Amino acid sequence: MRDLILILVLLVSFSTSADNQWINPLQPNPLTFTGYGDGIANMGQWLVVGDPLNDDIDIDTGTVYVYQNQNGEWLLYQTLYANDADARDEFGSVVDIEIYHPTGETWIVVSALKDDEGGLDNGAVYAFQLDMNGDFTQYNKFLGESNTISQNFGTSLALNYDYISEIDAKLWILAIGDNYKRLPYGPNDPNAGSNHSTGGVDIYKKLEGLENQFWEQEPVQMGTGYLDALDSTDFVGTSVSVEGKYMLAGAPGDDSHELGTDGIDTGAMHFLFRDNLTQTWSCCSIVKAPNLDRGARFGEDVEVIKQPGSNRVLMASAPFEDAGTNVQKGAVYVYYNSAFVQKLEPTNTDGGQGQHFGGAIAANGDEFYGSTEFLVGAPFSEDKKGRIYHYTVNPDFDGSNDFYIKKEDIVAFNRDEYPWDTGQFGINVSTDGLNHATSSKSNYIGNHKSVYTKESPIFINGFE
Repeated sequence: MRDLILILVLLVSFSTSADNQWINPLQPNPLTFTGYGDGIANMGQWLVVGDPLNDDIDIDTGTVYVYQNQNGEWLLYQTLYANDADARDEFGSVVDIEIYHPTGETWIVVSALKDDEGGLDNGAVYAFQLDMNGDFTQYNKFLGESNTISQNFGTSLALNYDYISEIDAKLWILAIGDNYKRLPYGPNDPNAGSNHSTGGVDIYKKLEGLENQFWEQEPVQMGTGYLDALDSTDFVGTSVSVEGKYMLAGAPGDDSHELGTDGIDTGAMHFLFRDNLTQTWSCCSIVKAPNLDRGARFGEDVEVIKQPGSNRVLMASAPFEDAGTNVQKGAVYVYYNSAFVQKLEPTNTDGGQGQHFGGAIAANGDEFYGSTEFLVGAPFSEDKKGRIYHYTVNPDFDGSNDFYIKKEDIVAFNRDEYPWDTGQFGINVSTDGLNHATSSKSNYIGNHKSVYTKESPIFINGFE
């Protein structure tokens, strides 16, 4: 089941500036009109890359490539397809991976945003487990609630494993965002009794066990006050992150009505909490950025991670924040427990197209590799050359100073070469706390796509 067409690519980069340069590990062939790297996730020895526009089976059916790090080289291990693959399903739009390290139980989840089984282009999510034969095998397909409720199922994915002390159980949690999900109007709205496209989240759980492939949906309890606060096109679920009993859903289309037109698309993040005894989720506390900037889209990407002592860190990006300058510099806001503690901003502001700092963010809450590293993509930096800001937890954080300190700036080694001189390096980012990866996109001719990692030597290429 594994594709072992191996072509060694020997590219070595040497840093010629203060920026740390990442080598270019892998590009699909042909380069153009591909979605390679639209979905990207890594954990331990595995790197998962989605290509939703792959045509192996039919036009834009999509595929997912699973790479294994063997002695510092990334080898193509397996190519995944949906077992009911169809044209234009776009399987591979979003991916995630999680491992229970003591047993090696490993799951990969994959969005097919245009899957039609639940309704035209309503979307689906597939779950693959690493089986006893060493193959990733599809066991589940999730379709959302109904074709009138779920509208863009699989917009975002978050997969997490954790020990739940209240019930003495090891639990897997899967959060699936749907940024067009239709939820009821609040009881105080004139349209009460019907639904509107606010966006939302579906949550599934599974008990640990290599022979257990049964996932069940968990209820999300929404109060009337929360439903009253929702608007159409809040885009709740554009991003999701889960860590144990805590979950975040980004809502970058949320409006701050008290500001009038200046409050359009200021954005929000919605905080969900799991009652581990009743096994239900309470939704939601709505958190706004300290700086409400029109069009900032706070919540475009979100992360939640645990820290020692039952503490948690919440992060939300606002990549279009311009603070009145008309240049979309962007920002990332950091919260320690419920308190805002830090605003991260780009330090390199070269170029006339803004930075889109926070267009993608990635933090790892897996204590196996450490939960100290944080990546922020700025794909428009220097006129779309792009860069990544790498932060690490401040060891002297005391609640009154910065939680993160910048470790390095990261750029692509080929950022001055056609077509990657507008490659938007950092458009997607991923980290497990040990290894980091990103994807790049250039629009010179079609869509050139590429994936980069910090490892050297680089990929053994699985493409002919």
